[in-house]
Amino acid sequence: MENPSYIAISQLGALRRQLDVTANNVANISTPGFQGERLIFETLLSDMAGNSGLNGPGSKVAFAVDKGLWRDTRPGNVERTGNQFDVALVGPGYIAVQTESGIRYTRAGSFRPDAQGRLVLGNGAQLLAENGGPITIPAGETNIEIDRRGTITGKDGKIARMRVVAIDNEQGMRRTGENLLTTDAEAKPMDDKKTKVAQGMLEGSNVQGVLEIAQMIELTRRYQSASRVVDQENDRSRRTIEKLTRLS
Repeated sequence: MENPSYIAISQLGALRRQLDVTANNVANISTPGFQGERLIFETLLSDMAGNSGLNGPGSKVAFAVDKGLWRDTRPGNVERTGNQFDVALVGPGYIAVQTESGIRYTRAGSFRPDAQGRLVLGNGAQLLAENGGPITIPAGETNIEIDRRGTITGKDGKIARMRVVAIDNEQGMRRTGENLLTTDAEAKPMDDKKTKVAQGMLEGSNVQGVLEIAQMIELTRRYQSASRVVDQENDRSRRTIEKLTRLS
């Protein structure tokens, strides 16, 4: 296989991964609290497929290698829902929830009481209080208020305060599915002067649909172009082999 084929195949792999990430962004345009992602690339210089007889930079071939994912942590637009259990974070931070796999973090605040009165997301993750336990709404409670600090009160007074945290290294957080994140870093209590909790509102996805679709079209064109290079190189190699076979 010649160098053009190596380079084109490297580009095909990188473009396919970019397309997967972009497609996931598009699929989550309407997902509350979703944060879009981008691939980070670096150039790998290799002499494994180098140009023989050359010295210096010209003796190596450059390949595109994806280094990791970058998550866009800019907040999405906040929209009013009127549901008393919906909350949005205005400012940085994450809401802590309990899952079967451990504590996870999210910006999606679409909570509902389950059969036991615990506030949960649609995937069953339980909203945590600052003391680490689940938040349970007393039976028959219909008038819930949530203040800017995340304190939940009912007709008989305070019920609990939501656990809202700050993560220093947000790019070190990892997706675990269902719009949840995990991290090995310490989750610190959020400074309520930086972030406020808004009741009856939801943060939308920060994905910009038009830009993502335009990106997908451009990536598709580049993928098709790189694929043609591979096909052309294969055809050239085949014709060369056929000519050499006839000469021998």
